[in-house]
Amino acid sequence: MFFPPQTQSGAPKAQMPTAAKLVAAILFFLVGWQAAVYTLLTFPPEMPATYFPLTIALIGLWQGWMVSGTRAGQGLRVAFANGVRCSVQIAFFGILLFALRTMFSRASNLRYDAPWEAVTATFELFIEYFLQSLTIPVWGTLLIGGALCGLVVEAAGRLWR
Repeated sequence: MFFPPQTQSGAPKAQMPTAAKLVAAILFFLVGWQAAVYTLLTFPPEMPATYFPLTIALIGLWQGWMVSGTRAGQGLRVAFANGVRCSVQIAFFGILLFALRTMFSRASNLRYDAPWEAVTATFELFIEYFLQSLTIPVWGTLLIGGALCGLVVEAAGRLWR
């Protein structure tokens, strides 16, 4: 994911946009958006949620393009697994991003005395946000929607080669 694929000559292989990548990006954008909207219902009223659905949806777009779209055409089981994988990664990166955002906000208010307190707080916030997100609408959207999106991306990869 972080290093471009190599050709026989050792030069990076060109990453061409494909229909599967486009379909995956759009579908996982929508899955991320809907999961974020359901997650907003679990937030306390005083918790700021500026750009939350858009941010999670953009993570979904990125994961759909980079993970699910590039792995299209490998079979239905792989497509199912890639869809679930994308959804779990959307949740992981979204929770991590907002845990870091909260930590940096608190750090700018001089809430921590040492750097390791901020790091520890990030892990605590990550676990707190993860436990907060453990609702059926959120994870049902992510897992069922992700699996269905993976299958649709596989069909798009086969249909438009």
